[in-house]
Amino acid sequence: MSELDVDPELFYEVAGAYSRASRSASAALLKLDRELRAAVKMSGSDSGSRSWGGTYFKSAVEALVTAGMATRALAQMAALVRQSGVNHDQSEQADSYNTPGGTLPDADPGSQTAEARPPKNPAGGTRAEPSLWKDVMGAVEWIDGDADLMENAANSWIAAASSYQALDDAITPKMKSLLGSTSEEIPTIGETHTTVFEGVSLLADAMRQQGGATSGYAGLLRLAQQDIEWELRVEKLVQAVNDLNAATIGKPIEKAIKVVAELEIAYSRRQIENVLTGLNSARDMTATILTGVSTTVVNSVNTKFKPVLDKQLKRPPEPTSAERRRKNKLEGAKAEARAGIDPTKPKTSIPSASGTASRRIPDDLDTTNKRLTEVKNVERQEYTDQIKDFVSYCETNGYEFVLVTDKNTKLASEIQDLINQGKIKHVPMDFKS
Repeated sequence: MSELDVDPELFYEVAGAYSRASRSASAALLKLDRELRAAVKMSGSDSGSRSWGGTYFKSAVEALVTAGMATRALAQMAALVRQSGVNHDQSEQADSYNTPGGTLPDADPGSQTAEARPPKNPAGGTRAEPSLWKDVMGAVEWIDGDADLMENAANSWIAAASSYQALDDAITPKMKSLLGSTSEEIPTIGETHTTVFEGVSLLADAMRQQGGATSGYAGLLRLAQQDIEWELRVEKLVQAVNDLNAATIGKPIEKAIKVVAELEIAYSRRQIENVLTGLNSARDMTATILTGVSTTVVNSVNTKFKPVLDKQLKRPPEPTSAERRRKNKLEGAKAEARAGIDPTKPKTSIPSASGTASRRIPDDLDTTNKRLTEVKNVERQEYTDQIKDFVSYCETNGYEFVLVTDKNTKLASEIQDLINQGKIKHVPMDFKS
């Protein structure tokens, strides 16, 4: 007696969702890489800013490396799930899917991976030193960091984080449908999926923290620079500096005026020192966040991505054995024969109205009688994108949609609703004997 199998479309739709996720992640990473090339002369030239820039650089490198690793994990998950689908595919097309580098299932656009370049050195700055800085602050280093560049870099990190965080949105409903079926490999696929996206979530959070810390420091740096520049433009201070400078070149100055001038300069120095003290505190706080980013992404690599890439996804999945392929094709041919499908008639493809596949190939498209027939020799039939496209095609073109399943096949509630509405004609048969 034959056993009912799993609909391979469930695997292919998950694989396709993973492939699209890998493409989205790769595009986001390459965009981030391009934008970070402009993040030079950003953090500042003074010693405190150079130290902050070093911490930023380290966490950026860790995050970029892990983001590239995530694209590989997504691509390799697509390959694993796709090949699992081939193991259950009873169609003639499955032979081409089973060939390394061969045709991909219609629901799978193919995966992509990406690697970022090391970020540029962020140290240095372009904010011009105010004219009275040295007169008031002496040898204290001016904070010349470029807050606008830092804000741009922060926005790039946050945008990339949002892209990575959203990667699972399209996969989760597909995975849920797959997990509703039963086969030997499905539990492992589900567990690996959970591990991969725990890593992606950790990475996205870390990237968002990288952006948030950078943005927070940029805002405080900008305020500090503006406060200092305003202080150095105060008329009393300008006059005090001019008076003392005149005295140094021999111009007479009354003692009282000199005392007032020195007090004015000392007051401004204290004001600026207070600003710098506040900025140093902000620098230390955001640097601590950046250090946490490094720790988080290293943890996600060691506990999520690396174990998966080293074990489940270390090598491409093995092609389906010739014996299993023959058995699958025989079962598929038997089901189509019992459903009255002419085995000599060439298959006809139709467009995918949902855009979720390059095309769709029903088991039979009878243009004379305007009937589309799909045979499913499966234990449970979900409302897949393939079925949705067949329903849409038939509604648009005035065709009857005939879905042939085994009499014991369990139908998703959405399919049963369409049967009740007369949009699908369900023909149960005996495929198991």
